Amino acid sequence: MSEIFENRIWFACAGVIFGAACVLGLFAAKRTRENATARGARFSEPILAIAGWLFLTFALGQRVSASGHLPFSNIFEIFQSLGWCALFSTVLLRAVWGLRVPVFAATGTAAVLCALSFVNAKTWDLPPAFSESAAGTPWIELHAGFATVGYACFSAAAMIWWLFLLQNSALRRRYTHRFFARLPDLAALERIGGRLCSAGLVFFGFGIGVGAVALSGNSHLGSRLAIYKILVSALIFCGFALVLFLRRKNKISALKFSRAGLAIFISAIVLLGGIACLREASPAARDSDVPAQTEDAE
Repeated sequence: MSEIFENRIWFACAGVIFGAACVLGLFAAKRTRENATARGARFSEPILAIAGWLFLTFALGQRVSASGHLPFSNIFEIFQSLGWCALFSTVLLRAVWGLRVPVFAATGTAAVLCALSFVNAKTWDLPPAFSESAAGTPWIELHAGFATVGYACFSAAAMIWWLFLLQNSALRRRYTHRFFARLPDLAALERIGGRLCSAGLVFFGFGIGVGAVALSGNSHLGSRLAIYKILVSALIFCGFALVLFLRRKNKISALKFSRAGLAIFISAIVLLGGIACLREASPAARDSDVPAQTEDAE
């Protein structure tokens, strides 16, 4: 089983392709004149985006078929899944709400999320700590699934909030470069960002509820660290809910809403990575105590 979590070459290839697609997209968007180089970059951008998405889909699918669990059992897979959703959300946003998100924004977001997963891959990409105790119950995977979908909605909202801040800054400084003409208007960005945040709260809140039920009904899963994780997730939920409520009541501006949403999302990513490090360290600590207890018994 461990060799499954040591093979990350496909994930690395997908991240590199996303980064290349983002660079090409930015280059093509900043060109003021239409020439062969700009046309080639604009043509290559979606091809690379699709190729990276297919690479990542294959890598995640290989994990599912080889390990038998959904691709969000550890922090590495969660970041990779969020990167996958960043590309998928651009298609969904255009199909559902007609919002044309630039490809370079989606590939850039996916590249950052995929790169974050490699910051501490040896610690983050390990088999689930509670795989044996959770066997036979769907609660843990259901909790992780809904929580990941909620994070995916928040990550898509963060992409929209970033575009809102970029477009707002351009309008305030009266930039007239054609790069900013490719970005959606502020009203559409604000509306879609709020809807994505609302959807994230629904899925994420349900995931927290399922996790709380699983902890209360299974003593093997109810460790102190798992309880802390649920509490931190609840704080993140409350943070997003508070800023969304204030925006709905017009207590804060759309600019402050975007800034606050981005800040909460970044804080959630940092806390998610930190808690994952502690979660993966706890089984080793427990195992190290076993020989000492055996010697005392003798």
